[in-house]
Amino acid sequence: AVPSLRVKNVCKQNGLLILSVLAVVIGCLLGFFLRTRRLSDQEVKYFQFPGELLMRMLKMLILPLVVSSLMSGLAALDAKCSSRLGLITVSYYLWTTFVAVIVGIMMVSIIHPGGAAQKEDSEDSNKAIMSSADALLDLIRNMFPSNLVQATFQQVRRCNF
Repeated sequence: AVPSLRVKNVCKQNGLLILSVLAVVIGCLLGFFLRTRRLSDQEVKYFQFPGELLMRMLKMLILPLVVSSLMSGLAALDAKCSSRLGLITVSYYLWTTFVAVIVGIMMVSIIHPGGAAQKEDSEDSNKAIMSSADALLDLIRNMFPSNLVQATFQQVRRCNF
């Protein structure tokens, strides 16, 4: 009875870690086994959907998380030290953002990511018919915007004429 109790305690304390490692292993196994099968484009989209939702949710949280962590870090300091350190922090954040944007623009102009996919989409544009499953997945996908600020100010109108 003692070893089972010890295993139960380890599982309770490290449950999230165990589930994360298990999910990575299952994902790798699925990836290796499904590469041998020839899946249709629709089936590939169904497998991509949960990962796309996760990436959208992570992108949605980045800006509020960075801003709130900067503000809470500055709020914890005293007023005398806060002005100088706050200026250094904001300038460092702006400088690293500027460098990241420049590196991103250079990499996009060199690599041209998604160029092949755009060519495929333009060739297959006359074949694209949206099924009801695609409409449902699109509805769920739009519930999690990748940019929270853009989604706040963006208006989408869909007319059924």
